[in-house]
Amino acid sequence: MQPTSATYPHHPRAETALQVAIALAGLSLFVAPFQSSAGLRAATLVIAFFILLGIARVTHTVTIAIPLNRYLRWGVSIWVLTILTYTLTSPDWQQSLISMRGQVVTPIFAGIVFYCLCRTSRAVGIWLIALFSGLIILTGLLINDPFQPVLIGHEPAYISIGWLTTWLVMLAALLPLAWLLPWSTPRLAKSIGIIAAMIIFVAAWLTANRMIWLCFGVMFVLYVALNYRRANRKILHTLSVMAIGALVSIGLFYLSSVVRANYYPDTVTSATAMLKQDDRQLIWKAAIGVILEKPIAGYGFALEEGKSALSAQFSDPWHRNMYRQAHNIVLNYAIQMGVPGALALLCLIAGLAIGFYSRLQLAASPARRAVASCGLMLVAGFFLRNMTDDFFSRHASLLLGALVGMLLAVCDWRSSPDKL
Repeated sequence: MQPTSATYPHHPRAETALQVAIALAGLSLFVAPFQSSAGLRAATLVIAFFILLGIARVTHTVTIAIPLNRYLRWGVSIWVLTILTYTLTSPDWQQSLISMRGQVVTPIFAGIVFYCLCRTSRAVGIWLIALFSGLIILTGLLINDPFQPVLIGHEPAYISIGWLTTWLVMLAALLPLAWLLPWSTPRLAKSIGIIAAMIIFVAAWLTANRMIWLCFGVMFVLYVALNYRRANRKILHTLSVMAIGALVSIGLFYLSSVVRANYYPDTVTSATAMLKQDDRQLIWKAAIGVILEKPIAGYGFALEEGKSALSAQFSDPWHRNMYRQAHNIVLNYAIQMGVPGALALLCLIAGLAIGFYSRLQLAASPARRAVASCGLMLVAGFFLRNMTDDFFSRHASLLLGALVGMLLAVCDWRSSPDKL
């Protein structure tokens, strides 16, 4: 269920307070991509939550709710309870508890706050502008301080290339909203959407990351497949569009591999050689060995023991120093919490996907079906991006929770002139 009221005509102060909470949530999205923003983004969401509680007390209406769908709730619950169990039984439970706050509590809390605040397209517009502004700044930082793989230990202002590409993948899932939502100025919204798409493309190219293009390709194919018109004359056209999108993403994957190979002219002769020499094969093999040592108990949630155990698998000093995480979100969970931890993560991803798919099946309009597809794009893109690395923490986890909450809320909107 969603909160019962979108506006409070008999309580102008409550309506003003709601707009303040929406603005605070937007501020949390704007500052989230940047370093040293944890305190501010947490404070804005906590204040927004207490504003919702205050509105409920004044107006006697429901302002706090959790999205419906038993599979979604079960997926989230299994994930939380598994991590909590391993946290409380951890050899350093205090450190695990601190990490749980940022990696578990934050995305869930953000999801609830955004779900409860997202009542009109105006709120979505404010948040998209906040994300758009942050995207411009991040791209500017990337241009000013480009990717430099040969500089070991380089710490750019945009945190890291891997984290930035994860952020770009999640933002890409929102691009259809520029055309889908009933904006008061649709031409402006579409123009901003086109500009955002161009900036995401440029930023993605500047990162020289290969996986991001496959993520974009899978997300594009998924969106088209879920929104094709059910007429026989349209099926061939739809398949053609999907095939073109897939080929473009594969082509960009290869071209980015060429660019990446050029950074190592002394050790890599071609893009094909670059792919064959990718260290992830070595890392994943070592990670599986670590998992088999403690397949049930794991090494503890978010503890150094798991990182040290993986590092110890390498004989080469450089590898031992560089590779302290499995570069795969599922394997990292298995190292920390054994096979149960990996299964819990998969339950979370499945629960999120089913939550959006069930709304897609029940969609009352093509636009609402498309929004549910955006949610599936978000989940698929985020999961696929993290299958070659692991950025399910801090900044990215907050954004994932916020966007999941926002998109679920849009799917659950009750019909009105300013909604789908």
